[in-house]
Amino acid sequence: MRDNELRGLILEALYNQRRKDLVNLDQELGALPVPHGATESILRQLVKKGLLERPVQPLSGLGTGRITAYGIDVVQGTTSPPLSILLQRRITVQDVPEGNVQNVSNTKLNVPKDHSEASQDKPKSSFERISKWWKRMMDKFGWV
Repeated sequence: MRDNELRGLILEALYNQRRKDLVNLDQELGALPVPHGATESILRQLVKKGLLERPVQPLSGLGTGRITAYGIDVVQGTTSPPLSILLQRRITVQDVPEGNVQNVSNTKLNVPKDHSEASQDKPKSSFERISKWWKRMMDKFGWV
């Protein structure tokens, strides 16, 4: 499993407990299909990027933690994530004659390269920027 998938699993597990104060991370994350050594690393990544809080880190175990408001916004899709995260969206449909149906779709959240659409055409190097500026000046003043 890749790190972006692991980040999504852990973030969603804590999102489901977002209305609780601090949760026991060993309890909440223990049933997830995350390699034990990777859990601590992924938690540190999410804390460093401001998606999770872990006020106390014990000598053994994962300790306690909670998702931040920024983490909630990332899971809900109202803001861009600071790193690549693959979320599993689960939607339960009720009142279906055959019973409940569960649809699962993946949502990959990538770090935005730039927030403005206009900067998509932005040249990468200084030479490209100067060349583009020079071309605009030549067109503007008719120096073709």
